[in-house]
Amino acid sequence: MTIRIPGKVGVGFALLATLVLAACQQGPERLAPACPTIAIVQDASELTLFVDGPGRDLIDVTLEARIMEFAGFCDTDLDEDTGAGRVDIDLELLFQATRGPANANLEAQLSYFVAITDKDEVILARENFTIDLKFEGNRNRIGAVETLAQKIPLKSGEFGEDFKVFVGFQLSEEQLQFNRIKLGR
Repeated sequence: MTIRIPGKVGVGFALLATLVLAACQQGPERLAPACPTIAIVQDASELTLFVDGPGRDLIDVTLEARIMEFAGFCDTDLDEDTGAGRVDIDLELLFQATRGPANANLEAQLSYFVAITDKDEVILARENFTIDLKFEGNRNRIGAVETLAQKIPLKSGEFGEDFKVFVGFQLSEEQLQFNRIKLGR
């Protein structure tokens, strides 16, 4: 069973962007298992990089980036006898990056994470990824799409809806505080 998962950056508290997914019928009285909730962490949805040093003005910005939205597919495979199985998620993340006035380089490397949690948002797995960006010619703004595959093992009685998937930039404490001030938190 494959279900399409649309998404956008939502407004609200960090970790509060949620999706409600409709399950489609599988036979006369069986619903397809729901997919995990997927969300972009608002406090980690943006990244601003500055030149080394204390300056934090607009002229000190080397790069601004944002995770714009996501889309994906979910496929659940359950053993009918044991009830165990797995959820396979194919996820596409759309990034947008802008070169800042202090950027003398036409390349950038961004680090982001994907975390899988249970319903109570206890982190079960977390992995960091990088995306390499190249500004060609005199372009100052570019977009990029990253495609990822995530697999969540399911024990008997567990379903995709028992899990959440969070994505965001890998930020330092200073970068996180900058985002929170910028977002008025």
